[in-house]
Amino acid sequence: MFDHKMIEKEQIDDLGYLNVERTRDKFLTNKFNKSKSTSTVSFCKGALHSFDKFVFAKFGKNSTEQVIEDIKKLPESRHESIVIELFQKYLHWKHEESKASTSVAYYQTAVEYFAYHQLKINHYNLRRGITLPQDPKNMKYAVTYSEIKKLIDYAKPKRKALYTVLISSGMRIGETLGLKKRDFDFSQDRICITIPAKLTKKNTQRQTYISKEAEHYLTPIIKRMNQDELIFTSNKDIRKAADNEILNFWNLRKKTELDDKYDNSTLHKITLHSFRAFFETHASNTHGLEYAHALIGHSGYLEQYYRLSGEDRLEKYIELEPKITIGEDFKNKIKIQKLEIEKSEIEKVKEDNIKLREDNEKIMAWIARQENN
Repeated sequence: MFDHKMIEKEQIDDLGYLNVERTRDKFLTNKFNKSKSTSTVSFCKGALHSFDKFVFAKFGKNSTEQVIEDIKKLPESRHESIVIELFQKYLHWKHEESKASTSVAYYQTAVEYFAYHQLKINHYNLRRGITLPQDPKNMKYAVTYSEIKKLIDYAKPKRKALYTVLISSGMRIGETLGLKKRDFDFSQDRICITIPAKLTKKNTQRQTYISKEAEHYLTPIIKRMNQDELIFTSNKDIRKAADNEILNFWNLRKKTELDDKYDNSTLHKITLHSFRAFFETHASNTHGLEYAHALIGHSGYLEQYYRLSGEDRLEKYIELEPKITIGEDFKNKIKIQKLEIEKSEIEKVKEDNIKLREDNEKIMAWIARQENN
């Protein structure tokens, strides 16, 4: 008979090969291994950095890890109640400066991180003990053509390209900033972009197109770049690059006096996300919700969309293009091009009709000759 004895906590340190070190870097590596998404890792970094700021502001602690170690020094029976109270304080603190959705998403990352450090939390008690913040439910503001035109008119050349690409593709800002020249296919009637899976929210590769208007602004920039060069940023940290674009858009919005906010809210009516919403609205109105959801990357709709041939997908996009083109000059070019195509088709029909009539006359003449013989 073997005498099985439980190992006391104090003895675990003596068994080095069983003592697993848990660090922030390892946590983030695990997140990447599960998601295969650098944007997910960047988001988690931001969430933990936010929690670091919170514990410093409220308790004078230099890091989240210090707080975790302090909690572990207390009796285990007290861990859960202390952690729940800590998370509630964090949610109140974070919601003072951020949207409810951001506050909750950051909080959920913190919950994962505390659990990773083996602080036992009953998730039923957590859901029951935490009050999640909520934002006032304002109607979403629909940005207008004239407002978008004003923003583009005031923007610098590279951002004219960025904004028209966002408007005409439905991509997220993080997806767009991560694009390299090799992701652009110039061989079709409209530039086709293949968004790598690692850049997308659902870790699923997809394709979209950009308008002739966007191509006009993009071409002078992209033609002098190499295949592996980022198009819209020099910062390989896409989250930081996105933060920089948000700041630049904040300045542009103020310069153009388009910085209105929702009532009783810190949220602006027009944001970079407004371009994506603009695209989704017009794609949905033109070809239906399923088409719009597929192009902007909602995974449940992608399979059906890619059953269409490449020619059909491009044809649908060209039908949509006038609705997502902003400048009057570019709209007029599309109208002229459409009229030329229609004229060409009419001329072809006329030619076919003439040929058909000539063929009929030949047949009738042949029949007449046969009857005379």
